[in-house]
Amino acid sequence: MGALTKKAVSEKRSVGRAAAIGLTRERVIEAAIALIDDEGIAGFSVRALARRINVYPAALYWHIGGAKSDLLAEISGALIATLMTPTDLPSDWRDTIRLLFQRLRARVHEHPRAAPLLGPHIRSNGAPNAPWVEIILKALTQAGFQDQTLINAFNSVVGALEGYITMELAADGATEDSEWVGAFNAGLDALDETRFPLVKRHLPQMYNRSFVMRWKSGDIAPLADGYNFLIETLILGLEAQAKGVRDGQADVPAPTADG
Repeated sequence: MGALTKKAVSEKRSVGRAAAIGLTRERVIEAAIALIDDEGIAGFSVRALARRINVYPAALYWHIGGAKSDLLAEISGALIATLMTPTDLPSDWRDTIRLLFQRLRARVHEHPRAAPLLGPHIRSNGAPNAPWVEIILKALTQAGFQDQTLINAFNSVVGALEGYITMELAADGATEDSEWVGAFNAGLDALDETRFPLVKRHLPQMYNRSFVMRWKSGDIAPLADGYNFLIETLILGLEAQAKGVRDGQADVPAPTADG
């Protein structure tokens, strides 16, 4: 039997076993999220996931796609796609934005090790994200955005939506007595107060309660106050921009060659 035929037989057996144990796309994604919860992105692989489910890797590709990136995109979409449905939308677009932001942060905090997937895989993953994309577009249309200003507003919302949480959960979560944390603290202590008077003055309030000046991850030291501040600041900015659209004063840049 040729190599190609042997491969085809192996894949057929793999798919057959997957069907026998009731393997579905949803079960694959659920197991993948559980694996990331346990091992992080660094410990995630298609082979490790196949071992966890007790199938051949070919069975996973049958359900998800032909590459690891397809699977990661599906995981990213699954974390977000069901956050809101058209049936539970508030009547006020501002409350829709607030609710979407709060639900996304709550969902990702349930799976903090999956946070790094938000940026790159939201960017490249189209159809699985269509439900919440539709909801954001509807809210922004209600606010008064249209044409290019609608797309600009959408990009601002999504950038804020995924950016804060990705950064909040990006820290490695080192331990208090580790050499790295000791060096981190020593570096802050050594800052020259004449060069960095504001940093030194506000450091006690910023330490592990702000971006950059921290070593704890957001799942241990959450940054909820800043997130709420971001939401309300974004909504105020959208309101001002939408008023400009209605008044015919919105500054809409012309599309460039690179989009």
